[in-house]
Amino acid sequence: MSSLKDVLHNYKQRITTAISSSPAADGSAPAPKTGRTGWLETSTHDSILSDFTHFLEKGSPKGDSPIFNKKEQKTLKKIFTAHANSDNSWNQQSLESYLITQVPQDGEFKALLTASLPSLWALATYFSHWPFNTAVSTPVTNLTFPAFTRAIAFLSGRHYLMFTAWSHQDRDFNRKTDQPVLEYIFRALATPRQAEQKSSSPTEREDAQALLQRDILDVLSVAQPLRDRNTKALSRTELTPAADRLSPPSPPQLSDISIPTTSVLVPLLDLSIALLQKTSEFDATPFPRTLKAKLETARTELQREEEVSIDNYTRLLDSEEWAENRNSVYTLYDGIAVLFNTFPNPESLKTGKTVNWISGEEEPLYLGSLRSLGSTWT
Repeated sequence: MSSLKDVLHNYKQRITTAISSSPAADGSAPAPKTGRTGWLETSTHDSILSDFTHFLEKGSPKGDSPIFNKKEQKTLKKIFTAHANSDNSWNQQSLESYLITQVPQDGEFKALLTASLPSLWALATYFSHWPFNTAVSTPVTNLTFPAFTRAIAFLSGRHYLMFTAWSHQDRDFNRKTDQPVLEYIFRALATPRQAEQKSSSPTEREDAQALLQRDILDVLSVAQPLRDRNTKALSRTELTPAADRLSPPSPPQLSDISIPTTSVLVPLLDLSIALLQKTSEFDATPFPRTLKAKLETARTELQREEEVSIDNYTRLLDSEEWAENRNSVYTLYDGIAVLFNTFPNPESLKTGKTVNWISGEEEPLYLGSLRSLGSTWT
């Protein structure tokens, strides 16, 4: 097994190669492209996801903090190894075997977790390969540790923190809130609608492709190779050709997909409601109870339908003004984050304590500690 020193050495060599330039090998044939041109023109989905994982774990030479501190990274690796299969990967049973140790040990809570497990696994596999998994296709059956790391970064409530490194020159395009995650959650859980749908218009398809390109650009912006803090980051315009090349086929239109109610969304809502009830024992603010009541109302109405359309999903689960509230909006994402926060902070649902990912100081578990609420661009 390679040592950490060897891994870092190999990474530095790769970055040096990516940033340096190379002339033709001889007068008759061009040399393989290296430097920024080589990275832009030859990177693949897998290589970009690898670079993205490195950013989550190490931050950037420009001083952007990693999404997980060193202690959290060790904790994630320990959990992954303890519940991994013989091929050193996770499947749905691995996820269950860990989460069952983190929820309150009573029959009702375990039943809620078991019922929602297919939905939780769908979320984990979706975010592990985001933004390149846009189509409704065969589900992913296992996760490597890098894929696991990417999934936990999203699902533990740290979406916004993953993209704050984007240059201020492109701030109009920056992720100013966590609202996009609610659409990702919808897509992760959705299947083709049973009702007959009219064909999407060219404009609708173009809009969907533009949103997909935005996501890929945001990943490229933090995944790009930088030698040191003095290396000028590539701009959005410079990254656009690579985003175009890497873009998979347009995702299904939101109007063409829906979430099965009884088997998928209701179990996830039931678990989130129970998690918020548990959180309210530690969080003295009104937010867990307010969100719990909101999800209960949504559950009551949604369960009347066989499938949940994007319109009903948005009306009941994403109806607030994110920008006006400076990202301080509590949603289903927070209920999910309470559960997945147990990966970097094991036992937090039992002790009511979590650790601030920046300061390393222990603090009470409360909803506002799980997302970067209020810390948006001004």
